[in-house]
Amino acid sequence: MALSPRVASESVHNPDRVAGALAAGFVVLLLATELVLTLPDETASAAAVASFYATHRGFVVILQLLGLVAAGLLGGYAWRLRAVDRVVSVAGLIMAGCGLIPTLITLVIAIVADPIDPGAAGRWNTLEPLGDDILFVGILLFAGAVALRLGRRLPALGLLALFVAVSCLIRLVLEVAGRNRGPLDAIAPLSFVVLIAVMAILSFRGVLDHER
Repeated sequence: MALSPRVASESVHNPDRVAGALAAGFVVLLLATELVLTLPDETASAAAVASFYATHRGFVVILQLLGLVAAGLLGGYAWRLRAVDRVVSVAGLIMAGCGLIPTLITLVIAIVADPIDPGAAGRWNTLEPLGDDILFVGILLFAGAVALRLGRRLPALGLLALFVAVSCLIRLVLEVAGRNRGPLDAIAPLSFVVLIAVMAILSFRGVLDHER
């Protein structure tokens, strides 16, 4: 007896709704925490940094705690990917760990910020670019693993991951060279968010399954 289309589809695909929910939760939480408040950049004076963080201390702390939750969701998604590809899973766990660094730096700034003695906040603020660089190294590692390991089966996903990896690599090179990163400051992180969102959909649909 012939299988119905639904049964045949389910026999081919193995949806991982937990993985999809973890990835989707990460995307939603990341966008929510990144869009609600603009932090001073590394060129801001120590006094301006300390004043800003002291004024918004409670809000910044809450946002960074939510950022830690987002990193946990990303790490959980990476762990679920071990059923798809262990190399991609390990790269994702490393990326999630790298994502903790800029969040923790910002959290420390919020805690130590003192307008009367702004030196500590200013010093920690100069470390923000380093934290971002570590994060982008993690993203580069993960996107490269996705492109190399999953791109053979899912060419469109592989191309997207390759774009993310190249964007992050160029951004890092420009950073090291002291050049203006220009639009890559927006393109690299946004393309990464799109990559995770697409992978979430593929996990929900069961397309992102182990290689048969």
